[in-house]
Amino acid sequence: MKEIWHGYVDLGLIHSMAFPATGKGDGPFAETLKTIANDQFFGAVEIRRPANEEIKARAKKVTEVAGIRVVMAGQPPLLGGKLNLNAENAEERKKAVEDVKKTIDDAVFFNAEKVIVLSGPHPGAEKKEAATKILIESLKELAAYAKSKDKIFSLETFDETIDKKCLIGVSKESAKVAEEVKKAYGNFGLTIDLSHLPLLNEKSEYSLDAVKGVLNHIHVGNCYMKDKNNPAYGDVHPRFGYPGSENGEKELADFVRMLFKVGYIKNSASVKPPIVSFEVKPVGDEDPEAVITSAKRAWKTAWALV
Repeated sequence: MKEIWHGYVDLGLIHSMAFPATGKGDGPFAETLKTIANDQFFGAVEIRRPANEEIKARAKKVTEVAGIRVVMAGQPPLLGGKLNLNAENAEERKKAVEDVKKTIDDAVFFNAEKVIVLSGPHPGAEKKEAATKILIESLKELAAYAKSKDKIFSLETFDETIDKKCLIGVSKESAKVAEEVKKAYGNFGLTIDLSHLPLLNEKSEYSLDAVKGVLNHIHVGNCYMKDKNNPAYGDVHPRFGYPGSENGEKELADFVRMLFKVGYIKNSASVKPPIVSFEVKPVGDEDPEAVITSAKRAWKTAWALV
């Protein structure tokens, strides 16, 4: 595709992944956020809740002045706090729900459009059905809260057996859960990440076709599966082109083609196009800004192939 992507899609970047030093909501949070916000390549940024009010205020000024779209990432606080939206114990589940509500409140502060979360750990085949019912209960409560704040709410699918080992991963099963929640709350849907598809042994065509009716957000990235001793193994999101990894420009182009096919990306430009966010992380001593530049080059090549 020769046309420039502006108007068809706003490219985003997941802040705490690109700059791991900000992963707990502290460190050079506002400073590194400025690097993204000042880069016209990106029309959106995904951020986790800042650690304190001072950082939050500084970060808001960056996003507000730059005019960049914001998505709130609820996954890092859930993972960092070992919180579980499908916990069998009612008090544990409540803690997870209340944590996500804090992220939704911050979405209001940042004028963010969406809030993304993930399911809790997979409890095993015997408890899967019960855990899924609990998760749906949590998602409905949170979708209602997000709707009251005029926010889109999304559940990201993860691997079930390799790294995060989440309850919700396989696309067809994830779609059924999402359909159940979306019946009551139209602001709800799924986030699909290209990085996770090899971990689920799924292809772009299969996954995106399975979830097309409930798809409301997209991540793109890479993963590595060949050697458990490699620092990039699992759900680590190495750069495109990382030696021995699963996704390169071709796989990214195939994914983008399917995003057009299922209607997530439209065939005409708009003022507020859908967001596609890069999830890339430095491995070892790789420079974060070089990894970001690598992602931008991968997108240019993939778009040209489409």
